[in-house]
Amino acid sequence: MVLAHLLGDFPLQTSKMAQRKGQGYGAYFAHGAIHFLVLILCIAAFVGLQLLASAWFWILAALYIAVHLGIDRAKQGLVRSAKLADSASVFLADQVLHVCTLILLAWLLTRPGWSSLRSQFGWSPATGERVLEAAIVYVAVVFAGGYLIRYLTRRLTNGIETLEDIPEQVENAGMYIGWLERFLVVTAILVQSPSMVGLILAGKSIARFPELKEQRFAEYFLIGTLLSIAMAVLGGLVLAKLWYGTISLN
Repeated sequence: MVLAHLLGDFPLQTSKMAQRKGQGYGAYFAHGAIHFLVLILCIAAFVGLQLLASAWFWILAALYIAVHLGIDRAKQGLVRSAKLADSASVFLADQVLHVCTLILLAWLLTRPGWSSLRSQFGWSPATGERVLEAAIVYVAVVFAGGYLIRYLTRRLTNGIETLEDIPEQVENAGMYIGWLERFLVVTAILVQSPSMVGLILAGKSIARFPELKEQRFAEYFLIGTLLSIAMAVLGGLVLAKLWYGTISLN
């Protein structure tokens, strides 16, 4: 059902269909019909035809499509009335609501017991320890590491004209790039693919190439990047040692 939702909401919903939602109900009916058809095909392919023989399934599927379209209509109305901005947070909230309706649909169709749910979503103590170790390392490196790098490079920003002209939104983009950079480097070390680190460095250098012509900014950029990469590599090695009992980059 999740696959049906993803197919119906993204590759099978064209940009023109999304734009026409503000012009009338025709686009909503087309979107709902696509979701309904894809849901039936996915159920038939991955669950079985027996479920399709149940009248209860068809009633719940129709209600699910109606709720899905209601969520889309409410989002469209709020965005058009300027009560909500068409932003990433609104997109995520919209998708969370859709996933919640999918979970409710799955529960109503299968009615699993509590013990069955625990067996599906529970994890062993060893798995819990790994999740905790990964959470500590990733949060420490990605977020706390950013604060440490900012403090260590603060004096280097004095006299750099390039940084003085950067608006707040673009400056925050640099912070987000640092988060993604450290996350990807820790993951690369953890999956024993150190070559990814070189690709990350190359991509970041290409994006910043015009500013690198200024000597002080180049020094600031180089020191900040090396600190970020070194911290992420160290975090990845620590996590690899905790998970695998050894450190290997092969």
